[in-house]
Formats: sequence, C-alpha cells, structure tokens
Amino acid sequence: MPEDKETPMDPMKPDDDIEIEFLDQEAESPEVEAEAEPEPEGLEPVPGPAVEEEAKHIKAELDHVRDIYLRKLAEFDNFRKRVEREREEIRLAGVEEMVRELLPVLDNFERALQHAEDDSGAFREGVEMIAKQLWDTLERRGVQELNPVGKPFDPELHEAVQRVEDGQYPPGTVAWVMLKGYAMGDRLVRPAMVGVAVEPNSDSNGEGGNL
Repeated sequence: MPEDKETPMDPMKPDDDIEIEFLDQEAESPEVEAEAEPEPEGLEPVPGPAVEEEAKHIKAELDHVRDIYLRKLAEFDNFRKRVEREREEIRLAGVEEMVRELLPVLDNFERALQHAEDDSGAFREGVEMIAKQLWDTLERRGVQELNPVGKPFDPELHEAVQRVEDGQYPPGTVAWVMLKGYAMGDRLVRPAMVGVAVEPNSDSNGEGGNL
C-alpha cells in the first residue's frame, strides 16, 4: 500500500484559513487633543497705561486720606491739651477763691495772738493751735506768705499805702507790712499792703505820709 505524501504548499497561494483584516487607523484611533502649553510660572502681566493711571489715582487718594487723618489727630491732641489746661485753671481758681475767703480768718487769729502776748494760759495755746491748723491746711494747698520787708517795692505783688521817711531802709524798698500778702504758686491771691521807704525830708521831721 503506497504511503500518503503531503502535498507541499504553494507559497504563492494564500491560505484559505488565514484572514487578513486591514484597520483604518484614522477612523478607529482616538484623536489626540493638543494640550495647551502652561504659562511659565513667576511671570506677572505687564500693566498697561490704564492700570498705571488707576494705581496713581488710588495712591493720591490714600495720601489725601492719610493727610486728613494726621490733621484731625493733631487737632484732637490740641483740643485734649486745651481742655486739660482749662480744667486745671478752673480748679486753681476755685482753690484761690476759697483761700482768699479764709485769709481774713487767719488775719484775725494773728491779731488775737498779738493782743494775747502776755497770756501764757490755755486760751492762748488754743488760739495758737487753731491758727496753726488753719495755716497748715492752706500751706498744703500751695499757699505761701509774702514777706517783702527790706525788699524792693514790686507793684505787681505789693500795694503801697504809706511813705516811710525814717531812713532805716533804702528808698524804694518795703519798710513795713500793714497786711500780709499771699501767693499760691505763681498766682497772687492777695497783695501785701506795705509802707515804702522814701528819701527823708528835713521839713517832715522824719514823719511818714500817706501815698
């Protein structure tokens, strides 16, 4: 029995079992969208003329508002200082008025002590204690006694009521005090009533005269 021999395949003849399929690359492949290139980081847009003009306008308004603020701040500070000065002036005026009303009481105590020089009893001690208590109260308020004897006459602090020609003091100086003067700081509460020394006059025999 003869052997079966395989029939050789013709290489030029296509195989019926092999199917060749041609694909449309343009139809079936997804389109690749072109991505936008990102803008470089760190770069700012260059302002145009309109933006620069607006920036100048805003800066000018800010400078104007700042100038107004500084002026108002200065005005308020001046107003605050003026109110404080007026308040202190009113307070000092009230204290000065109170002191002026109490000075005659102090004068009467001093006159009482002068008339009771020979009295060493409890009455004099009591008057001295009350007078000292009153003076201490006034002194705590800043009251100072003016003692101008022997000092040049000052019309702003003294009130001349008599001329003194005894020659003990140089002309133009205070020779004696009839009523004490008092001050409170740089404020004159009451001028001192004084006698002012003048050149002795031979015709007046050393007697003083009223001014």
